[in-house]
Amino acid sequence: MPCIPIRMNQNPLLQLTTLPFDGQILLMILEALYALGVKSDRLMMYPAEWDVPEDDGSAANFEERLLAQARDRYGTKLVPIEVQRLSQGDTTWAESFTKLLAFNQTQYKRVISLDSDATVRQSMDELFLLPSSPVAMPRAYWLDQPFLSSQLIVIEPSAREWTKIERFMHSQKDPGFDMDILNTLYKDSCTVIPHRKYNLITGEFRGNKHEKYLGTSAQWNGTTMLEEAKFIHFSDWPRPKPWIKASDQQVQEIQPKCKDKEGGQDCSDQQAWLGIYQDFADSRERVCGQRYDSPTKRQILRERRVLPSNHKLR
Repeated sequence: MPCIPIRMNQNPLLQLTTLPFDGQILLMILEALYALGVKSDRLMMYPAEWDVPEDDGSAANFEERLLAQARDRYGTKLVPIEVQRLSQGDTTWAESFTKLLAFNQTQYKRVISLDSDATVRQSMDELFLLPSSPVAMPRAYWLDQPFLSSQLIVIEPSAREWTKIERFMHSQKDPGFDMDILNTLYKDSCTVIPHRKYNLITGEFRGNKHEKYLGTSAQWNGTTMLEEAKFIHFSDWPRPKPWIKASDQQVQEIQPKCKDKEGGQDCSDQQAWLGIYQDFADSRERVCGQRYDSPTKRQILRERRVLPSNHKLR
């Protein structure tokens, strides 16, 4: 990076919402960023067909109220975009490529794109000071390497990079998901962000071997890793995403097991894992007024053709 001071307000933390219940989850991340006092702009891309209320949105529909809350509560800049739909490939995730429009936000020198099925625990403003590179991503350390994760992406927007991505998306019979596209185009050239701190998945607390995450055979300490983490992605199949209430049986069956130790048991991984989900539910109730997604609301969204009938959240 050139030794030129960068004002953080020239760079945003960017998020995307294409579905109303996604917007609720994004509000939670926006609240976390606001509470952490991040210096960067907060930017939300939303479908251009949604109307932004001029007032507080109290008389508006569900989608419009979400946008008004993001703008007024958390000082979020709202950017209308055309949702990217591909006719080829997996139809369920035909709109997932829309997040790649972050590469086209050329009004900014650099953006950080965050997935919504995650929780932010600490400021990540320091990522704006990475050496100049079209894209920087952490490794998807839980997969066979080399493979990069698109849950957090540091991007230098440009017309050139967006054109390259767009051409690739439309030239392939099945381009794969957004993460597949980025790996095809950038895995050999992008800057690699350390996955520790910036890309911890919740499923790590359920494992018995942690060398892939630690990068060493050092002793794992779940409590320390949780305190260190800045961005945590919810990935605990078969447990559903945290905005859908898991049954007590599901939780009991897949929660991290306590380990025997001298003088008793070590349940720190279990406590950390349960605590992450508890914190998410508490935050959702505080920000959105409910701890979990209502099946009734999901059915309404499907009937309105916002979701396909067989839609499953990843």
